[in-house]
Amino acid sequence: MKRSFAYWVILLGLLFNACSTEDMEPDPEPIEEEEEEETVDLGDYVSDYSYNLNVVYFVPSDIEPLENYHERLSGIMLYMQDWFKSEMTALGFPGKTFGLLKSEKDPSFVKVILIRGEGGQDDYPYDGGGSAAANEIRAYFNANPGEEASKHTMVLMPSREGENGWDAGGVPFYGIGKWCYALDYKNFDMKYFQDGTRQGDSHWIGGTIHELGHGLNLPHNKHKATDDWTSMMSWGNHEFNGSPDKVHLTLADALILNNNQVVNKDANAGHYEGDAGFNLKSMRIYADSENLYVKSRFESEIAVNGAIVYNDPKTSEGDADYNAVTWGTSNIIEGDSISFVMPLAGVDADFKQYPFELRLKYLHVNGNVTELKYTYVYESGKPNIDFELKEVNELAKDSWEVIEVSSEELVGGGTNNGAVANLMDGKDDTFWHSQWYNAKPDYPHHFTLDLGKIESVHGMVFSQRLNKYNGRVKTVDVEISTDGESWEDLGVFNVSDSTRDVIDLSSVQTFRYIKVTVTEGHDNESGENVFFTHLAEFGLY
Repeated sequence: MKRSFAYWVILLGLLFNACSTEDMEPDPEPIEEEEEEETVDLGDYVSDYSYNLNVVYFVPSDIEPLENYHERLSGIMLYMQDWFKSEMTALGFPGKTFGLLKSEKDPSFVKVILIRGEGGQDDYPYDGGGSAAANEIRAYFNANPGEEASKHTMVLMPSREGENGWDAGGVPFYGIGKWCYALDYKNFDMKYFQDGTRQGDSHWIGGTIHELGHGLNLPHNKHKATDDWTSMMSWGNHEFNGSPDKVHLTLADALILNNNQVVNKDANAGHYEGDAGFNLKSMRIYADSENLYVKSRFESEIAVNGAIVYNDPKTSEGDADYNAVTWGTSNIIEGDSISFVMPLAGVDADFKQYPFELRLKYLHVNGNVTELKYTYVYESGKPNIDFELKEVNELAKDSWEVIEVSSEELVGGGTNNGAVANLMDGKDDTFWHSQWYNAKPDYPHHFTLDLGKIESVHGMVFSQRLNKYNGRVKTVDVEISTDGESWEDLGVFNVSDSTRDVIDLSSVQTFRYIKVTVTEGHDNESGENVFFTHLAEFGLY
């Protein structure tokens, strides 16, 4: 069903608070009965998963836990576990969901870690309260390492407002990294969720699922215009209470969850660790009046088992990506190539007036993600994008040596994280960075390489740092030498701000030494002082 532009404007007005509790209406019929928490022997908590979601009940020092919290929150967590399993099964990943530690005596109870805050309620408000609570929770895990079951944590906190259902709120309700936050209130009980008598009392279940999605690595993304349902990770949190059967995960969500630490039962300790060793070999992006096409070939030390394209209209600054329409695939052709054909009908017509960011994500089996970004606008009804990175046979770098560098950052950001040697390691997810921590040298920046022997060179390959725009190499002056003493200046070259740029030389050059001087870096005009530069990989062919 097509939506008018006005409809989307109204929806977009809600999106900025989509992860918030501020826009909910009061319940005219709060529940009056109260249940007291009973102490029962639940024995040990067990799971057939190697890693399980940490469920923390964080209670400020000036209040007591809400009654019956353990039973109620256990029901909520088990419901969400089943919901994710159902969604993953429907999307081609049968039976997969996140792990939970459950009582060996009564599996209707999950492990809920009660942590009392050092401060009162006012110390953990909606804005900033998550970080304050996280600091104390991390301290608890550090002191009790056996309690931390994974890198993913869900934190529930008692409501600061009202005493019943719809008047709840005032506590953190959002996702940050691999942690998420949601509120608890007296009516938060699955037995009231659409039971026909008090429909709506558990309105927050949709929001809680949405925030748990963030805690499981899921970014915002939207259903396609041609779908007849709503994505949970767009504004499905609002619609779930009224129409739970019309709210779903997208294939993009399922592909990410498939590699999540707590969604896999194996004991692999390498989740989210190490460099992916990713190297883009070729890329082709173009469109016609019907479809947008993306094809690429790559190399990766950590295998890729899925890929996602996010087509994200930038409707405003900081629009939080709720409108990002996604296409995903688990078809990795011959282990090193992907191909997408994306019908333009999947993008709502009202969004086509805005500039778009195309984000291509390669999903590694250990949960890491390599992301590339491109931009385009719609012109004459189709994306105005025609990008090609040709594949070239680069020279081997085994005998290369850096003999001079203007500066390298060996301290800031981690030991050797910006070392110039990273230019030659064959990995696009490591980089050289000019010094910025203890000193701030300005342009120009340069490095000089000894190839180990005289080579015949047709061109250069610049692979930009993936996770930073400002400072990407923009203009370079290139000099070459056969003996390291007499130098020939090949002139100034412009390097694009795309992920990888192949630059042909006007003629084949023969040399052993090459000096590359970066005279200017790309700048998004954000006001940042771009005195630095960085480069992931430098190659010759």
